[in-house]
Amino acid sequence: MNIYKTILTMALTIPVTFNALAGQAEIDRIEQAAGVLDVVELKAITAEVNGYDKALAYYRLGLSANLTGQSEQAIEAIDQAIEILEQLNESTLDDVEIKALLAQVYGYKIALEPLKGMYYGPKSSEILAQATALDPTNPRVQLITGISKISTPAIFGGDSQAAYQAFDKAISAYSTDSYSNYHWGYAETYTWRGLAHKNKGDIEKANQDWQLALNINPEYSWAKILLEQNQNKLKQ
Repeated sequence: MNIYKTILTMALTIPVTFNALAGQAEIDRIEQAAGVLDVVELKAITAEVNGYDKALAYYRLGLSANLTGQSEQAIEAIDQAIEILEQLNESTLDDVEIKALLAQVYGYKIALEPLKGMYYGPKSSEILAQATALDPTNPRVQLITGISKISTPAIFGGDSQAAYQAFDKAISAYSTDSYSNYHWGYAETYTWRGLAHKNKGDIEKANQDWQLALNINPEYSWAKILLEQNQNKLKQ
């Protein structure tokens, strides 16, 4: 999970059974703020939304806080996301979106606190397997599968080729996902696939994927940084 390194508490205010629904407008707002690592905006969003949206906002807050050097806030945000998603998962049976996001949040918990990997690693693998069984074509299931495969050491099941294939499947699936009300991660998937290309030594294809990510979200900070770093290296 070290790859993450290179790149507040609100209780549920309505009954959990009503909280599994997502709204695309809210998700778009979360993704816009996350793309530019806007911790202040993400924190504000967590106070305004509920259920899945709230969990996603906390997850993105955790990522953004960690990437801007606010590790304590990152841990708090991820813990909030876990709490919400575990409640939703218990009350809403067979929801692939809840399970997929929960698997990813468990994985990022390990990135923040590696010593807890023995506990959260199996939980992440189990819940991701459940999500995959429910809908193996879901783009976020494939994205999170790819993240897991590329971030995990080979001795523990990591596989760079399997990661690339998962990202490829996710990108194909996103073409019909725009109106799902859970549409997030498209630009992120191109960025991860670019990293898979870079790991194989194909800098040109990596740059192409990072540019495709920016075509989707021109303000996506992570893709911008990676593309600029690669272009600077090519000039040297």
